[in-house]
Amino acid sequence: MKRIVIYGFTMGLLLIQSSCTNITLLRTQELREVQSHVDSLKAEMAALQEEIIKEQKQQSEMLRLIRADQQVRFEEFDRRLAALAGNISESQDRLSQIDRKTLEIKKRWEEKAREDSLTQYAVDAEIENLYKIALSDFTAGRYGVAMSGFKDLINKFPESQQAKESHYWLPECNYVQKKYKDAAEGYKNYIKNFSNGSKVCVALYKLGLIYEKMKKKKSCDMVWNKLITQCPDSEEAEAAKARM
Repeated sequence: MKRIVIYGFTMGLLLIQSSCTNITLLRTQELREVQSHVDSLKAEMAALQEEIIKEQKQQSEMLRLIRADQQVRFEEFDRRLAALAGNISESQDRLSQIDRKTLEIKKRWEEKAREDSLTQYAVDAEIENLYKIALSDFTAGRYGVAMSGFKDLINKFPESQQAKESHYWLPECNYVQKKYKDAAEGYKNYIKNFSNGSKVCVALYKLGLIYEKMKKKKSCDMVWNKLITQCPDSEEAEAAKARM
């Protein structure tokens, strides 16, 4: 009986030990699986960390390149800005030089204009003086001297108004000296060359008088008709009507 009890106890212990062993094996297997899973997770995390570190390095490198590129661009911009500032300064200097030159030219023009004005004043004064002297000689009956004065005025200042008037006074000098042929030629030249001159009406009348004196009635009538047509309200036209 005792042996039976001992055997049973022994068997029970063996069963308990066997069960414990199985449980231990199961737990060990579970622990191994868990450890394996943990190791797998660690490996994934390590790989992920490595990928993150790699990505960070790439981003850092890209950021460095971007910053370097920006630095280069900023430096280039600074150089261009400095060059632009230099160009602006140079342009301002050139504009200042142009302004100074323009002012100098303006001053020269003003000085020249004043000189020209003074010169023209002197010329006008000389022309008027020559004309007055010639007229004074004509009035005084010095017809030869007067003709020389009028001719001198025409030769020196042919474009002046006094020179145009002198072309009338030349035949007038011949007329008062009864040099009718020369006077007629002078009047005709004056009428032809200065059709709008201030003495045209008088010249036409005097030319008609010459033809009348020379008994050239046809020429006289033709001239006076032209006078009446061209200067209808003049005293010379009224005188011509009375003589026709």
